[in-house]
Amino acid sequence: MRRFFALITAFALMGTGVAAAHQPVFLMDTDTTAAKGPLLVDGTVSFAIRAAFTKSGQKKAFRAQFKDGDALSVQYLIVDAKPENGLRMTALPSVVITGPKGTKPVTIKLNERTKFYEPYGGTNYLYLGRYSAPAVAGVYNFVITARGKAAITIGVGEKEIPGEVARGPVPMATPKPAASVTPSATPTPIQTAAPIVGYTMAQVKANNTAKSCWTAIDGFVYDLTSWISAHPGGSGAIMFLCGTDGSNAFKAQHEQQARPAVRLDSYKLGPLNK
Repeated sequence: MRRFFALITAFALMGTGVAAAHQPVFLMDTDTTAAKGPLLVDGTVSFAIRAAFTKSGQKKAFRAQFKDGDALSVQYLIVDAKPENGLRMTALPSVVITGPKGTKPVTIKLNERTKFYEPYGGTNYLYLGRYSAPAVAGVYNFVITARGKAAITIGVGEKEIPGEVARGPVPMATPKPAASVTPSATPTPIQTAAPIVGYTMAQVKANNTAKSCWTAIDGFVYDLTSWISAHPGGSGAIMFLCGTDGSNAFKAQHEQQARPAVRLDSYKLGPLNK
């Protein structure tokens, strides 16, 4: 299976108590199982996994790799804005963590509402639950199941360094070749895709329908697909932005308004490459 890697620049998340650099990873609609979802190559590096759902029963998943004795640190967050902060805990997606070697699955308990300000995007969040434990060596699967329309963020890891994300098989260590008296044919080098940093305007233009609606605003790319039917001003206003640079349209409608900016940030995919 083809594999690609993404090196993502860290950004600061200042919380109550401990500062963390959560690098954003956005789960797509095709990430329905852990095997199909992205792999955090080092689960101790700080990542923010963002998942948005439109209806009950939808699943999105990802994986994280750990060494024996690593700290498994997971946080469950939502944007402190409507509609998420008005939903009951039982209406929010469940998150089940399954470790290697037949370890017992763990469901993250939602038992707090701690305010949290993220200065990079100027976004207010709520911590709803946390889980930590020593990890065993191997890959942990994280499966998120929707109970209705909602968007959440799962924080994984604590190291404030750039991290690596892969899709496809778990990267395996390359064994050292055995010494040989007779020369052998030079093996064909394994090729990996170039690092993916950000998105292009061509990608934005290709996602120009109600089934996949991307827009670019002030140097960032956003997936507004799930917001089309929920937009208070009607679906037409969002459809107008699909596949375009919507910077001027968004500023004309919402400049200096905090709530639309917070909502927009929850749909951010990453930076726009010039």
